[in-house]
Amino acid sequence: MSQRTIKLWQALIPLIILAVIWLYPCPDGLKIEAWHMFAIFVATIAAILCAPLPSGAIMFIALAAVIFTNTLSFKAALSGFASGTVWMIFSAYVLSLGFVQSGLGRRIAYRTLSMFGGSSLGIAYSLGIADLILAPAMPSVTARSGGIILPISKSINQVLGSEPGPNQKKLGEFLTMTCFQFTPITGAMFMTGMAANPLCATLAKEGLGIELTWVGWFWAAVVPAMICFFILPLLTYKILNPELKKTPEAKIMGSRELKAMGQMSKQEIKVACGFVLALVGWGTTMWTGYNANAIGIALAAFLFLTGAVNWKDVLNDKAAWDTVVWFGVIISLATGLSSLGFVKWMSTGFASMLTGMDWMTAFILLGFAYIYLHYVFATASGHVAAMYVPFALVTIGAGAPPMMVAICFAIFSNFMWAITEYAGGPGPIFFGQGYFERPRFYSVNFVLVTINVLIVFLSGMVWWKLIGLY
Repeated sequence: MSQRTIKLWQALIPLIILAVIWLYPCPDGLKIEAWHMFAIFVATIAAILCAPLPSGAIMFIALAAVIFTNTLSFKAALSGFASGTVWMIFSAYVLSLGFVQSGLGRRIAYRTLSMFGGSSLGIAYSLGIADLILAPAMPSVTARSGGIILPISKSINQVLGSEPGPNQKKLGEFLTMTCFQFTPITGAMFMTGMAANPLCATLAKEGLGIELTWVGWFWAAVVPAMICFFILPLLTYKILNPELKKTPEAKIMGSRELKAMGQMSKQEIKVACGFVLALVGWGTTMWTGYNANAIGIALAAFLFLTGAVNWKDVLNDKAAWDTVVWFGVIISLATGLSSLGFVKWMSTGFASMLTGMDWMTAFILLGFAYIYLHYVFATASGHVAAMYVPFALVTIGAGAPPMMVAICFAIFSNFMWAITEYAGGPGPIFFGQGYFERPRFYSVNFVLVTINVLIVFLSGMVWWKLIGLY
């Protein structure tokens, strides 16, 4: 098959999907605009997967489609660019650039290597532990994972010569995937571990009549989440099989290079100060009232103001701007699905189908459905707002213990955003590193998330019985 034929099919598949859904009779109980919005959304995702054009270009086409078909207003179509998540991602790119250009990332990487560099698993666990320590104080997973953990991981890959390309299997793809999947696990452990977690607690109280406290959340989530935490690197190690297994030379190299770097430069100090100030800001949002996304913008401003990062260098970072465009549009599309009533119609209809089942069957089926339906969401908050209460109510109505259901769906509200690169803030940053093509990125994520869900069901049922949740 010629390249031209392949390109033609890559373009035709999304168009065929769009036409079939668009022309299919609108289901009862759904506005025609909502059905058309669904058609455009599915076709856009198909186009991203088929890649007849770069993702940014596809997003502009989708944007034009929703505007000129009167599916969304011009204001609604551009609403995603006003999302704080988009600009938190951009701020994370700026911080990452500061870590790399100043050498601070390399310094931290060398320190990490000197302490835990004996094996690829040791390096992975050390970064996971760092994520775990930061999780209760940093509800922004984009800031925690994309802004702090990823730059260190990226620097370690650079040090060990495993950047995207021929040498990525040495360590880079394993370490990048493991760090990406660590964050939903660590976020699930704490009510303050992810921005949508407090929303889960609020909805549990208002919609289910269940009070979720910080300590109660942690006590219920800690055992299943920690089992996932320890098993995850072993799974990614088995699936991706990094070539660098034992790395004793990494510890020696880390100590040697750290000494060779000498004292911290002024630029490193500026980046470090910005990092610490942002860390304090993110960790105190619940008391100061400052939005975590606003803290990210302030961080970028600080780095520009002090000269730690040069704006011209940011302009040259094509991945950052491409991410801003396509992630802004995907949020607009997903928000459109929700605002037009499609998500509520879908979740209510699906949940009602399970009424009358025994509670264990309903609990498991709805738990998996809650995870996989996140393929049509670009943010965890939107998913939680639309589906947490309806799915939990149906499960509880089938006879499942209320507190157990509330906790389990709260945990899954973290796991679900790790299935694609658009499903949560860190996704586009990690995917943008270039280690994975989309089909492979999706398939590995699917396997890892599915296994994590199974672990939560199996270990959680035992643990929740021991602590009296049912």
